[in-house]
Amino acid sequence: MKILTIVCGLLCAGVAHAQDSLKTTYLQEVVTTGTKFEVPVEKSGKTIYKLTDEDLRRNAGKSAADILNDVPGIQTDGNFGAPGTNVSYFVRGARSKQTLILIDGVPLNDPSSVNAEYDLRYLPVSQVESIEVLKGGLSTLYGTGAAAGVINIRLKNPGTKPLSGTLDVSAASYGTYAQNVRVGGSKSDWSYMVMANNVQSEGFSSALDTDPNSTFDKDGFSRQNVLVKTGYRFNPAFTINVFGAYEKFKADYDDYEFTDAPNVQRFEQHRVGLNPIWIYNKGELEARVVYNANERAFESSFPAEYEAGNLQAEVIQRHRFSNSIQGLFGLNYQHMDFDEKGAVLGDTARMTMFDPYVSLLADLPSGLSLHAGIRLNTHSIYGSKVLYNINPSFLFNQQGSWAYKVIASLSSSYITPSVYQLYSIYGNKDLLPEEALNVEAGLSVYGGERWNFNVVWFRRNESQPVDFVSQFDNEGNYLGGKYENLTTERTVNGIEISARFKTSDLFSASVNYTHNDTDKPESFYRIPKDKWGAELSVRPLKEASLAVKYTYTGDRVIFDFSSFSEVLLANYQLVDVFASYGFMEKRLTVYGAVNNAFDAQFIGVLGYTTRGRNYGLGLRYNF
Repeated sequence: MKILTIVCGLLCAGVAHAQDSLKTTYLQEVVTTGTKFEVPVEKSGKTIYKLTDEDLRRNAGKSAADILNDVPGIQTDGNFGAPGTNVSYFVRGARSKQTLILIDGVPLNDPSSVNAEYDLRYLPVSQVESIEVLKGGLSTLYGTGAAAGVINIRLKNPGTKPLSGTLDVSAASYGTYAQNVRVGGSKSDWSYMVMANNVQSEGFSSALDTDPNSTFDKDGFSRQNVLVKTGYRFNPAFTINVFGAYEKFKADYDDYEFTDAPNVQRFEQHRVGLNPIWIYNKGELEARVVYNANERAFESSFPAEYEAGNLQAEVIQRHRFSNSIQGLFGLNYQHMDFDEKGAVLGDTARMTMFDPYVSLLADLPSGLSLHAGIRLNTHSIYGSKVLYNINPSFLFNQQGSWAYKVIASLSSSYITPSVYQLYSIYGNKDLLPEEALNVEAGLSVYGGERWNFNVVWFRRNESQPVDFVSQFDNEGNYLGGKYENLTTERTVNGIEISARFKTSDLFSASVNYTHNDTDKPESFYRIPKDKWGAELSVRPLKEASLAVKYTYTGDRVIFDFSSFSEVLLANYQLVDVFASYGFMEKRLTVYGAVNNAFDAQFIGVLGYTTRGRNYGLGLRYNF
């Protein structure tokens, strides 16, 4: 209540000094993830990194995990392995389950997976319009799972013309071929879009072969995606959007490190959604209802089959009280269940959450912005938990050609155990939820649209972490295991520094550095303490572009279960090159890439292979 009193006092003070009109100069791109309002990034009090459509085109041929690995503060694991390799992502040193992935603002959690997380392997980048990466806890807006960050992936929408589209074909190393097609448009009050994607790859052995007398087989990969969107505007105030999607995935994989096997993973998912929007004089009312159902199967010495369902329903009201103050009021409902053939039934393995939440955003003429919110997480198993965030920022000299911003943030987060962790054959019904407290402070400097500089310090205090605990007898024989709350707490500290410079459309450059550290290094496996990145992009001709990207990943410590000891994985450096040339007023584009250009030899995951120098070539036609 003390926090709410402070927030209300600041808001009331702002209203008293607010003017009838507020003029804001938008120096940078507009973002929504930090507040669920559209605000320019320099007015956001959160650390948000946005990948635009142009950024994604410079990464043509790369997976979503590859692209996110270049974002400051993120380390992805497994993405340099054979196609279809399991991928983990660590945001500010947090595990995958502490970062929430949204597709068009909605979590697409898989209840049959260990952490009920979205698997980035299922996503074709060609369907993506932009990605916003928010670092820091924001459970008040997004609920359980948003303890260290939120990755909001926005898919493409119908164009404004009656008919437009894209045809894209590409070939790459390891026998990889991809085809993508998009057709869409708008006419009168109707809009429509159909996208289809297919990728096939022969791949290479997932497990590392160290025996000169053996030859491991190739582990291939295939994926098919279809996305359909349509919408109808009944009048200027009311619109309904509908979508449907189908995803199919197949990946070969090996048993474990240094061990070949003819294993296969199969995945199939259907999802449908409804999105009505009603706009009124001082705001809008929006609903999102999405249901996805999937089936997963593992064909190996340890076969398993899963079926899962996830219903997400949310109602959001955005209301503008004045030119300076906006309010957000929401109700979120989630239901998750899964079946494991021969082991767990869906009528047992299920949970529901119903969360009301409210937040206020004040954008005052003085340059002060304040975002504050509260959420009541109501869980069918764990009862109720109150979450909060308060996030002030101040933009100085906002009407000039440059500006600087200071930010601060305090937020609480809450991660309830997944259905799998509770009810699978490895589950534990006595698990307690994880909690986290996030604190951060930072400075940003903007030189108009030409350059910016950001530095952020953060601290995250975690308690009651859940992990799988193996059990062994006195002779070292494996007896099994289950998920348990670890007895230790963990504190993670870090700093992120980034800078961008751009001169019109001819030249741009960026550099970033991330440092993570913890007081519990035994819980920090696979995460580098230090990571550098840089990118240079030039347009030597109006129709041509060239981009060079450099990444340095520092030493990482892992635990080797074969020797029951810690192993240090050496740092590595990668250089990627991308080039494109446009014909026919850029309607036809030829593009190509050389990734790991200097053929660096490194270990990504102990006992598994990594990609050497590899190539890609593509042709894209827009109409």
